[in-house]
Amino acid sequence: MKQKYMTRLTRWARWMLPPKEARDVIADYRDIVDDPELFQNLSRPRKAVRSLAQTKPYRIWLAVFVALSACILIPGVSPLPGMWAFWTHCFYLRYFGIHIGSALAFLGMAGALVWFRWKGYKEARLPRAIPVLLVLLLAWTGAVLLVNWLWMRDPLSFSEMWGETPLYALFGLVRIGPPDYTVSRSVHMLQTALEYGGFVMALIGEFGLVKARLEDRRWIAVYVLGMAAMLVCMSTLALMTSMELPDLSAAWWVPYLQTWLVYAGIGVVGAGAALC
Repeated sequence: MKQKYMTRLTRWARWMLPPKEARDVIADYRDIVDDPELFQNLSRPRKAVRSLAQTKPYRIWLAVFVALSACILIPGVSPLPGMWAFWTHCFYLRYFGIHIGSALAFLGMAGALVWFRWKGYKEARLPRAIPVLLVLLLAWTGAVLLVNWLWMRDPLSFSEMWGETPLYALFGLVRIGPPDYTVSRSVHMLQTALEYGGFVMALIGEFGLVKARLEDRRWIAVYVLGMAAMLVCMSTLALMTSMELPDLSAAWWVPYLQTWLVYAGIGVVGAGAALC
């Protein structure tokens, strides 16, 4: 009972209070719960912490959290069914020469690193789950880059793999082409993997953002690398579904691959900075 109470109170304290205040409150309540009489009179963890939280700092944190969440979730959900208005503005249209999705991603990375280096809490030991998720994100990003290289070097051979499938499968159950209009099954599988894989990468990054507040600021490395993995997926999907054909010269794919490598590299460097 006492352990459960302290677990919940610790989470609420770290969510609602600045790091130093949260540590002091948690330490004080550890002493209180050891006294049976005082423990019986304690209010619920959320109510107890809320009574101690200052309104302005907490609202500032909520504003930062909403902004950082928007930076990763808006691009992350944009290719899903029903979200194509977001997709158009994030990865098709350019504003001042840049896609909104890319701008949001870089803004989120920079904002998260600055905020949590300034306001974050660091445990003595690195949580074990962080390296596991970072390896997962790196493996996914590497796999996407490898597949991109394969289909871009030889699009014809790649598109002929595994036969044909109806085009409507690309965008749910609504057919958008003639009844006999088909697309390579390999291309369909890649686009579907990019759509939902990018969304999952965004969710993993959002999970890292929440954990960075609740446990250890180094969780922001998962947010940063998840952002980069999502951005590689979405920018690849944007190229594959674009109605504007690129210049299909012998090395047309090199600038695109270089751009994706830059995205991945920024994510790796940002994650390394978050772990320091």
